[in-house]
Amino acid sequence: MSIIRLNSGTWISPRRIISCLKAILALVCCTLLFSCAGISIAGTRAEEEPAHLRIYPARWYKDHTAACSVTFDDGTLDQYAVAAPELDKRGIRGTFFVVTGFVDRGAWQDGPFLRRLFSWEQARDLAWRGHEVASHTVHHIDLAAHPAEAAEELSRSRERLMDELPWVPAVSLGWPYWRSSDEAVALAENLYIAARAGGVKAGPEDWFYGGVNGGSPGDIYRIGARGILSSDGEAELRPILGEVYSNGGWLVPNFHGVDDGTIDPSALGWEALSLEAFCRILDTLKDQDIWFVPFGEAARYVMQRDALVLDTAREGRVISVDYSSALDPVIYSQRLTLVVEIGQNFRIKRVDETETGRALAFTLQAEGKEVDRYLIDLPPGKGSLRILVDPHR
Repeated sequence: MSIIRLNSGTWISPRRIISCLKAILALVCCTLLFSCAGISIAGTRAEEEPAHLRIYPARWYKDHTAACSVTFDDGTLDQYAVAAPELDKRGIRGTFFVVTGFVDRGAWQDGPFLRRLFSWEQARDLAWRGHEVASHTVHHIDLAAHPAEAAEELSRSRERLMDELPWVPAVSLGWPYWRSSDEAVALAENLYIAARAGGVKAGPEDWFYGGVNGGSPGDIYRIGARGILSSDGEAELRPILGEVYSNGGWLVPNFHGVDDGTIDPSALGWEALSLEAFCRILDTLKDQDIWFVPFGEAARYVMQRDALVLDTAREGRVISVDYSSALDPVIYSQRLTLVVEIGQNFRIKRVDETETGRALAFTLQAEGKEVDRYLIDLPPGKGSLRILVDPHR
C-alpha cells in the first residue's frame, strides 16, 4: 500500500483519507435528511408554535350546553316512592328540600292537608344513591313575611341536616314559597352554600323570584326556579327550556308531588303531577345536551368556575398550567372541566399533575377545521398541570 506525505511532514494512507471522506459525506447527508424532516441534529423535532392556543374553564361540566337541577319541595313520601325511582332510571340525580322539623313526626299539617313525609332513613338512602337532601327550613315558614324567625329556622335546619347526613360537606337551601328577604339572605350566606328562589315564566320581565338563570347567576342565594304546576303543559314549559338552552343557562324545575295512581293521597305533595306528565318532562329534558346535577353541586361548580385563576406558559412541547382558587377546597370540591383549544398543527399527547406525576383524563371533544377542543377533568383546589403536545400533520 502506498503512503502519501502531507506538507506538514505527516504520512497518511489513502484508505484513511477515503474513510474520512465517507464520514464527512454521511454527516452531510444526515444533516440534509434531518433538515427536510424538521428534526434537529440533536435528534429532536424543530419546535413550532401552535397556530392557536386558549385555555379556560368550561361553562358546565364536560362542556354541556346547559345545566339542570331537578328539585322537590317538602319531602313528601311520593317523592321517595314514585319520583326518585324515575330519576334513577334516567341517571338523573335530584335535590330534595325537606322540612326538617316535621320529618320525625312523619307528617306535616299543610293547612287543611295532612302530608306524609319520608323518613331520615329514607333521606339517607336518597343521599347514598347520589341525590341531594337539603334544607327547606324547620317549619316551612314564609321568611319574607316573618323575618324575625329566619335565624332559628335557617340555623336549626342546617344543624339537623348535618347531624343526619354527616358526610355531606355543605348544605343548600330552598326558600319556602320561593320567597326571602334581604335579612334572611344575609343570614343564609353564613350557613348555606346557595339558595333556590322561584320564578314563573320565561322572558325579560322584572323577576321577583329570581327568574331564568344564565351561566353565572347574579345572586347565588336567589337562584331562579320554575314551580311546575299540575296545569302546566308544553306551551308553558317549552319557552323556558328554550331560553335556558339558548343562553347556556341553569334550569331549576321545582316539583312537589308525583301521582302514579296507586299511592295514598295523604302521601302526595302539593300540585301533584301525574306520573305520565312527570316522565314526559324528564324525557324531554334528557333529549337535550344538558348536565343533570343536584342543586348544591351546580352552585359549587358555578362558584369554583368563576373563582378559578389560571396561569399558563409554554416551553417546547410542554404547556404548563397553574390553577388556584380562594375558595375552601373542603366545601368547594367539585371537579371542573378545563377546555384547551389548540391549533390542528398540534395535538395533546398526555396530561399529568406536575407534583404527583399522576395522569389526568382528557378527551378530544370536537375537531374543527383549524382548532381542536380538548376537555381535561380538573381536580378541585389548586395545583399544576403539564400538558404534553406533539406536532400533528
